Amino acid sequence: MIEFYENLSPSIKASVFLTLVLMVLAVILGHIVAKKDPTQPIRGVSFFVVLIVDSLNKFIRQFHGKQWRRFAPILIAIFIFLLVANTAGLIGLETPLANINVAIAFSIIAFSTIQVSALIVRRPWTRIKDLASPSPLLFPVNVISEISTPFAMGLRLFGNILSGSVIATIVFNALGHVAGLFAFTGLVHPIFNIGFGIIQAFVYFMLLTIFLAMAVDAGNDTAEE
Repeated sequence: MIEFYENLSPSIKASVFLTLVLMVLAVILGHIVAKKDPTQPIRGVSFFVVLIVDSLNKFIRQFHGKQWRRFAPILIAIFIFLLVANTAGLIGLETPLANINVAIAFSIIAFSTIQVSALIVRRPWTRIKDLASPSPLLFPVNVISEISTPFAMGLRLFGNILSGSVIATIVFNALGHVAGLFAFTGLVHPIFNIGFGIIQAFVYFMLLTIFLAMAVDAGNDTAEE
């Protein structure tokens, strides 16, 4: 098992490491928040955890109505992983999404999430009719669209993260050779990592939320629980 892990690429290793760390943190932070008294003000780390999760839940609820609780866990999990993975360079790790294999894996996850959710919520026959709308002649086109959309999202994420890393490296190396600017170059890398990382994580999360809502037709039911 150890030999198998050592043979993995740096990006895959970073993905595995970050996944394990996030799993442990999720359990610990979840336990801490669960022990809090809801009648008392929340402070410290718990406050930020509750604030972030509540904000994401409200965003998801706008698109998924009463069904938002079904999809919030996986959507938030994907967003948090992307947020951490896209900024992994700040702690010396390889950025996972700069590896096309990881990007394709995310595309498969997005595709599976959308299609399985649609089949469960809409039922198989209704889902087939959705894909054959407004005309049965468009069924093949709609199927291709359903397949290509999540893969385009993954490749877009890969391209943006990779290009951000390349631009940051070019700027860093260019300024690193200019006397008196070494202190400034120390700010370039974090700015590019945080800026590109947060923006791309939220864009992917937003698009996945919207496409998932379209697939399950949640937009017609906007009542909140």
